[in-house]
Amino acid sequence: MNRKLAWVGMNLLPSLTPRRRDLLLRRYGGPVQAWEALAAGVPDDLRSEIGDTARSEVHQADPERELLLAEQAGARVLTLDDPDYPAVLRDISAAPPVVYVLGSLEPEDTRAVAIVGTRRCTSYGRFVAKRLASELAGQGVTVVSGLAPGIDAAAHEGALTSGRTVAVLGTGLGNPYPAGIERRIEEISQRGAVLSEFPWMTRGSQWTFPRRNRIIAGLAQAVVVIEAPERSGALITADYALAQGKDVLAVPGPITSEASRGSNRLIQDGAKLVLSATDILSELGMPSLALPPPPKLAPDVQRVYDLLSQEPLDPSEIVGQTGFPHARVSQILLDLLLSGHVHELPGRKYVRA
Repeated sequence: MNRKLAWVGMNLLPSLTPRRRDLLLRRYGGPVQAWEALAAGVPDDLRSEIGDTARSEVHQADPERELLLAEQAGARVLTLDDPDYPAVLRDISAAPPVVYVLGSLEPEDTRAVAIVGTRRCTSYGRFVAKRLASELAGQGVTVVSGLAPGIDAAAHEGALTSGRTVAVLGTGLGNPYPAGIERRIEEISQRGAVLSEFPWMTRGSQWTFPRRNRIIAGLAQAVVVIEAPERSGALITADYALAQGKDVLAVPGPITSEASRGSNRLIQDGAKLVLSATDILSELGMPSLALPPPPKLAPDVQRVYDLLSQEPLDPSEIVGQTGFPHARVSQILLDLLLSGHVHELPGRKYVRA
């Protein structure tokens, strides 16, 4: 057995936690020797640390089939021995011995920011995630997230409009969550990468998603939290970032919103408050955004356009604040939509692009 197969094989063993794996590697000097030792039976002096199930797992594991599954799907399997293994992951706590990759990881992906948040986000949170990701990606920053519904999905969507993005799954690449996102995975892999540390057909569980969050933090120079309740996987990612010496930033939300309690608390505890993509770039010492010049608009159109820079509004609210007839407001909104100057959010809310 070669080292690659040994690394993949060890990664297939459910009972082999990172601590147990490191114990075996220290004892035997490398993955091949550790694999052969497990196949022969756990020594008595290690049984209390390793357990009794690893030997049977070794005989059930099939690392060659695992590599074949990845190859058939067009994925690369990188181990700690591979020169293309992401250098930024080598030094994190419990560095994954195996990383499955669809797409490509490029040298410029070291210039990366993670955008994370709750799955049960508001339309405001979704819009902010998409806009920040689009602006950052347009400046050559790779946007990293977890491809979960909500803030993660919005961040990937925004990044794809102008640059690169990397998705880190909490499942195996052959069994992605949520179901039905195969097209989005293909799209991301063509403009970045989708990766996982878990064996090909691993299903998501209450421990796989929190565990993958250390990789999201590890791939990024900073983590930006948008809408995280007090108990949130996004806050776990923030904790990993702090442990890795990375910057943590947060977008403020309404104090009455459960979705923003955790992210607002981060700001209270010292996280950098984010009002724009420029704040993120400034914190990381990156060039500021070169914003396009404001459009030249008729006076009544300009008034509506200016209102929409503050918060999402529906047509009735715009009528109330401007005094314009409802028909005129509807026409202005349509013109601004067609010109790309505003976006329509769920619930017929409009906000400036």
